[in-house]
Amino acid sequence: MKKIIILLLSVLAFGNEFDEYLKTQKQEFKTYKHNLHQAFLDYSRMMKSEYTKYQNQLYKYWQKPILSTKTRFVEYSKDKKSRVEVDYKNRYIKIDVLSKSKQDAYNQIRYHLHALQNETIQDALKKDTIITNVNKRLQRKYPQLITTYMPPKQKVISDVAVLPKKPTNITAKPSKLKNYTKYTLLIPLPKDIYIKKAKLYKADVNKRAREFHIYPALIYAIIQTESSFNPLARSYIPAFGLMQIVPQTAGADAYKMLTGQRKILTPYYLYNPHNNILIGSAYLRRIYYGYARFIKNKISRLYCTIAAYNTGIGNVACAFNSTTKDKNNKTVCIRSRGDYNILSASIQINKLSPYQVYMHLLHNLRYDEPKEYLKKVSKRLLIYKKALNANKI
Repeated sequence: MKKIIILLLSVLAFGNEFDEYLKTQKQEFKTYKHNLHQAFLDYSRMMKSEYTKYQNQLYKYWQKPILSTKTRFVEYSKDKKSRVEVDYKNRYIKIDVLSKSKQDAYNQIRYHLHALQNETIQDALKKDTIITNVNKRLQRKYPQLITTYMPPKQKVISDVAVLPKKPTNITAKPSKLKNYTKYTLLIPLPKDIYIKKAKLYKADVNKRAREFHIYPALIYAIIQTESSFNPLARSYIPAFGLMQIVPQTAGADAYKMLTGQRKILTPYYLYNPHNNILIGSAYLRRIYYGYARFIKNKISRLYCTIAAYNTGIGNVACAFNSTTKDKNNKTVCIRSRGDYNILSASIQINKLSPYQVYMHLLHNLRYDEPKEYLKKVSKRLLIYKKALNANKI
């Protein structure tokens, strides 16, 4: 009898300890989640503040300062009086130099041509004031929450274009700076630059396509539409790299799916093409085989996946669930009514042919951007299937 009483007391004691353990674990997870959310907010604020600070410095020298975007890589010299611009979308390289003499400008342009010919992604990031400062601030404030990784020494541009050793056809225009002239060299990039760029990433794309059972052509088409194959692509959402990964949404979701952890993916991590294609492809898989799994027809599901990569699965669901329009004839979604529910949207989608799904999305997605995005990716998907035989899963 005593043994039974002792056993019962032990169980009760252990039960109390286990309850306390669960409470502690729950509180720790709650704290971790709060800290992670706060870190994401800080991440965005850091990007905006560093961007604004750097842009204000440039206004001292340039009438119209330009900075890197999704499809354009821009780099300034330390003294801010010269810049290199690689525009992947419009296919050109432009070197601008503010100088007091034509000969000095010529020498500087030659120097930038040589430097660009050999510059790697790693070199460019080390010289990028905005990204360097953001990375330092994140490491100081959230060392346990971030994951960083220095990109490989992949060339920024010389892998797809041969630059002239001696510049010709340099133009001159008045400058904002007194006694300075702006000298410009413009170099066109090859028309087939996207196919050349796509071939550089073929091993990574094929590997992830097989791993996640998605079309290689889809990955290529999304890379071109997101960044025009700019390896240093950046938008101030913020989003980074070839597949324009947003750390707070696609980045966090895909990284958790791959590792079981939720972490902040820094610019250094996402500017590594291997990592970027891994995360972007994993997110495509999450949409196609996860969020959109109730859509039976593969082509219909593909169209919805493309739109969701740009605007989110909730907005795709809204396009099929909501019948309410505002005064501008745009779809209005109400959360309490379940307009963002993809399961109920799937019931509607499964009644339609793939063509009808495609046209419905074009007419009923809430914003114009995802409509254009769907058109571009769908068209480019066919191009890459043909050009690189990327039509097999």
